[in-house]
Amino acid sequence: MRTIHLITPEDLAPAFLQTHLYPDLTHDKFWSPSWDPNFYIALAEAGFISISTERPDQGPILFTELQQEYAVLDWTHLHTSGHLDKLLRSRRLADEHIELRIAEDPKPVIRRLLDHHHEHTWLTEPYVELLGRLPTNDAPGFTLHGVELWSRKQDLLIAGELGYTIGRTYTSLSGFHTRDTPESRAWRHFGTLQMWLLANRLRERGFAFWNMGHPCQAYKQALGAKNLPRAVFLHRWLKARGSRATRSLRDAV
Repeated sequence: MRTIHLITPEDLAPAFLQTHLYPDLTHDKFWSPSWDPNFYIALAEAGFISISTERPDQGPILFTELQQEYAVLDWTHLHTSGHLDKLLRSRRLADEHIELRIAEDPKPVIRRLLDHHHEHTWLTEPYVELLGRLPTNDAPGFTLHGVELWSRKQDLLIAGELGYTIGRTYTSLSGFHTRDTPESRAWRHFGTLQMWLLANRLRERGFAFWNMGHPCQAYKQALGAKNLPRAVFLHRWLKARGSRATRSLRDAV
């Protein structure tokens, strides 16, 4: 089992990252007792993906990873499955008045994620409080987003996810879709639709790629994501995070 290393703000100095943390693949899992939003943002800018977990001896802690590999979706690799293609060609989207929204307030998405994951969640109380202190102003720097897929006909939030943008990058944290209800079968493949629509929105706005995090989930590869080694990912990440998308992610048109 790999060691989970303590990480501090001082470890995020560019020289230390480049000479110690980035090249050392044995250092991939880290923890911190800090819930400082500036530290969270600095971790994200450096390429870490942070969630939280409970430790028996300490309670909730920030758990962050500098992964050995990252699942990255480039727009040229975006795949449309047979089920999704059938849904896109049907009248269902028009009949339901399906709309992708990038919400100014991510709290509804966070609440749905809490309901979706129930007691087995990395959304601990201090982490949720931390999310409420992160920027949501759609600036070129770090911005937290609630992505929502709605049926305007039924005024129903069908699927969505929590993620953040930095420069020309988008990183997803977690998602949900309508399920575990008698009517859930009516919304099959709409979770995939939400991701497909978001990928196209990101492409149209001039974002460079979608950082999907862990490479092990099959749904990411099904959408077209490719696994990149840490060094390859970070080369692209550090370049794209410092540039700017051509348009806001929240632009409706």
